[in-house]
Amino acid sequence: MRRGEVVSLRWERVDLERRMLRVEETKTGEPLELPVTRQPAAIFERLRSECGGQAAPSGWLFPSPKKAQAGHVADIARFYEDIGEAAGTRFWFHGLRNAFITVAERELMLPRSLTKRLVNHARPSDVTEGYAADWTVDQLREPAQRIADRIDELCALEPATMRA
Repeated sequence: MRRGEVVSLRWERVDLERRMLRVEETKTGEPLELPVTRQPAAIFERLRSECGGQAAPSGWLFPSPKKAQAGHVADIARFYEDIGEAAGTRFWFHGLRNAFITVAERELMLPRSLTKRLVNHARPSDVTEGYAADWTVDQLREPAQRIADRIDELCALEPATMRA
């Protein structure tokens, strides 16, 4: 998912009971269904409870009264510096995808076809990888949770521990 797709998510695309979300407009032109791990599920639940247990009246997960035309938060790049300062490292949105892929492939040694499906990278013309890339949301759920949990573990490590 790209930055614009995240901030423009609508509640109708999130199924918290089944823990999945659907993105209609993707770079590949194909709708994308992804599992929702515990970490974003907790955020989505908090957002919903802040709206009295219902979806926001506007339908946006991240509504913005200041962005009346769009109806949702649109410009998050202005927060990058503050996020980076709080994290103690440079932050950029695409870096989240880079970290996800790195953890999936280097830390957890997950198959590349699975990682590509989780980040919606276009499939190459390789026939073998094409067969291996038809992952269902249910098949993606456990590996996605493993990646999210490992990222949490890595974020909790002291900087000196990470260098060792």
